[in-house]
Amino acid sequence: MSSRQRKPAPSSYDHLLRHLRNWRFGPYAAVLHIDLHDVRKLNRNEGPKVADQIIAAVGSAVSSWAGDGGVGGHLWSNEFVAARSIDHAQATLEEAHALRALLMSLPLPQATSGWTAAASIGVACAKPGADWVQILQQAALACEIAKHRGINQIAPYSASAYDLRDRLINIEYIEEFRRLLAAGSLTLHPQPILDINCKEARLVKAEFLIRMEKNGVLMPLPRGMIESLERFGVATELDRFSAAYILNWLEQNSAAMQRLKSVSINLSANSVADGDFMYGLFNDVRGAGLPRGTLGFEITETSAVEHLDVASEVIAEFRSLGCRFSLDDFGSGLCSFGYLHSLPVDEVKIDGQFVRQVANDGPSRDIVSAINHVAHATGKNTVAEFVDDRRKLEVLREIGVDYAQGYLFYPAVPPEKLLELLGLGCAAES
Repeated sequence: MSSRQRKPAPSSYDHLLRHLRNWRFGPYAAVLHIDLHDVRKLNRNEGPKVADQIIAAVGSAVSSWAGDGGVGGHLWSNEFVAARSIDHAQATLEEAHALRALLMSLPLPQATSGWTAAASIGVACAKPGADWVQILQQAALACEIAKHRGINQIAPYSASAYDLRDRLINIEYIEEFRRLLAAGSLTLHPQPILDINCKEARLVKAEFLIRMEKNGVLMPLPRGMIESLERFGVATELDRFSAAYILNWLEQNSAAMQRLKSVSINLSANSVADGDFMYGLFNDVRGAGLPRGTLGFEITETSAVEHLDVASEVIAEFRSLGCRFSLDDFGSGLCSFGYLHSLPVDEVKIDGQFVRQVANDGPSRDIVSAINHVAHATGKNTVAEFVDDRRKLEVLREIGVDYAQGYLFYPAVPPEKLLELLGLGCAAES
């Protein structure tokens, strides 16, 4: 089947379903749904022939993993399904890791130098007599979660996880967000970012974070609201507000920027991929005439890799205006370090899940150290997020991380507090 086909082929699915219903296995089966990353880029850059060669190679690898006693093959486009017998349910993730390792070891045609092999894998477990339509749906849903987490992720199906996701994603949040926006109840609070490569950490940058006013108290948006804005395609409304706010703040506080290297706001994956929004933002930034290096944007690792070509073009265009870019939450998707070389970002923000354990957990320290080393090797600075005690700070200094933000220093503060801190000349550690 050609990789150019984008719609499901019913015959492929029906054939798989018939095969599974006639399949004899036991006592359990590991069922994997595999999504090969960015095949469209292969078709576009290398041509359908090369893409089809890779699709065929992946299909063969999936069938090889399933073995003679299992079921495996190409579903459609860039998606595959494989199943094999296992002795106990706990082995499903081990099997998924084995298949991922097999896929990552596949030799690629020389023409694919601009493409990196990567896959998302969803995992379900079946017993004899299973409802195979339901099992395949579970594996496909788990694959969606894996794709959301990042590149080369593996996610098991969990009913509770999907219940939680459905509770978080709520279309009513769209109405509530728009009400807050119309009422003028949204603002941005800067969280200071400090240079830690000196005896006393110095406030040098700030990340502006969205806050809402409720009953006279400013607080973060409720959990699930930003996720809902992204899911229903209206996150650009939040980003449009944030961009207007920061450009206005920079215009009114030019003196503050004499003491800061830069300030930054977050951009959602929806906004990065929205050409109309980014074109308008580009014109707004160009019209502001900011000094080079003043304004920065933060995009998550997952969104940057998901929209790799678009993100690279966006970053290059905005950097021509002197804007800086940070790759946020790096490590959360555990994507290839090769992306650090191909993405023209200035800074890598190390995901807080590793920073939280950096003083107590050897693997976390090794991961932070590896990210820091590769970032520096590709000419990028590093920022550690969620730094909340001095032991972590000392380990980060030993590793050589450049900057840090977190409750050890300051939470997100009102803009006037940031100006006050800058008036002190140097923010001391607390």
